[in-house]
Amino acid sequence: MSSIVMQTTKQPIDLRSDVMTPPTAAMWEAMQRARCDSGVFGEDTTVRELEATGAALLGKAAALFVPTCSMANLLALMTLGERGTQFIIEETAHIAWSEEYGFAHVCGLFPRLLAGAQGVLPVAAVEAAIVTPQFSHLPRTSLVCLENTHNNAGGIAITPDQTTDIATVAYRHGVAVHLDGARLFNAAVALGISVKELADPVDTVAISLNKGLCAPLGALLCGAAPVIEAARLNARRIGAGSIHKAGIFAAAGLIALTEMIDNLAHDNRRAADLARRLKTLPDLHVDLNTVQTNIVKATVQREGLTARDFVASLARGGVLALERSAPDVRFVTHRMIGDEDIERAAEVVAHILEDFSSPSPRP
Repeated sequence: MSSIVMQTTKQPIDLRSDVMTPPTAAMWEAMQRARCDSGVFGEDTTVRELEATGAALLGKAAALFVPTCSMANLLALMTLGERGTQFIIEETAHIAWSEEYGFAHVCGLFPRLLAGAQGVLPVAAVEAAIVTPQFSHLPRTSLVCLENTHNNAGGIAITPDQTTDIATVAYRHGVAVHLDGARLFNAAVALGISVKELADPVDTVAISLNKGLCAPLGALLCGAAPVIEAARLNARRIGAGSIHKAGIFAAAGLIALTEMIDNLAHDNRRAADLARRLKTLPDLHVDLNTVQTNIVKATVQREGLTARDFVASLARGGVLALERSAPDVRFVTHRMIGDEDIERAAEVVAHILEDFSSPSPRP
């Protein structure tokens, strides 16, 4: 390797995930002022305010505050799914591959994995999975799970019509629908619509407060009041019903929902800028059609160069990215990434690809 990819003395540009965003100054101040009422007895006014605010934004009757969006997803599966049944999910979804098979270990659910088109489940395939017997047996389907934005599809923003089409089929057969909306606000900003429109067709939706919205932790599971009450019981069963001093974190969550949503437009724009720059480089494929929010998926196409080696070289050059598969690398923009960081990151990527393309010197 040439000196081009030597570790820079500057602060690394961390494009691994938008969870790298620290709380804002306003969040720290709100956390210091927050009351420490009892969450166990339902007395924490800040938590109640956060749950009411989130439910209203999503157009749902109630919400439940939990530490992580993965936990919110798990509670949705526990509450809406029926043990011993199948649930339908896109084959590369976060719930399917990044949440340690909690659907099976905890919920007793079997995944029916369907291939999506850029993260979107085909409506006909969903219906066929619900109604078509195999070997004279028709598995009972209790739940369909969707993801918006779809992480592994490159941050695709799924439209309300696409969600409605799938939900309509599910409801026609008595099947519930859950939406993993960890980055749902990025989708709403990208599409220029309210987050309520994206959540309206589904029974429950999970949103993250600690990705682009910058809260230190927290997620909300939103849905009908009876469903959320049942989810509260399930939260106690998995040890999430007694988050003591939760108001401290809920205070930051309120800032996330009331002050940080519009800022996501900058993250989306910078991701598009990075994608355009990377698109021009040899041996790296970027589909600009998939770069709709704050995620850039790049496929390494140089023979002999894996995503793992590429990511390691990027780190030595001062750019942190995430290996997603043998050829795929993910870059995620967030509040801590500025325009100059995008320019510098693209330059580092170009230098590394050029270095790998150069013939090795003879011994």
